[in-house]
Amino acid sequence: MGTLRQSIIFVLKEQEVTAKEISQAVGIREKEVYEHLTHIARSLGGKFILVPSACKECGFVFKKRNRLTPPGRCFLCRNEGISPPRFFIQTN
Repeated sequence: MGTLRQSIIFVLKEQEVTAKEISQAVGIREKEVYEHLTHIARSLGGKFILVPSACKECGFVFKKRNRLTPPGRCFLCRNEGISPPRFFIQTN
């Protein structure tokens, strides 16, 4: 199906997914997915969409976070229950 990044891009065009779902789809570790996503985001620019993480306890959404990895805990309520960020590529 091409290179690893092309496979990840294919998955991102299909639906909104987490890094864990990408890792399962293409067969690499979740930690490696974030490295590839950084390069994909840079090359695609505005077409790469990041749906930010949110705290499961207080509902705070990490809109201004620049990193693609999920935060360790909520800085408002200190809860560690954080939903992972989701990614997709806008195709229009």
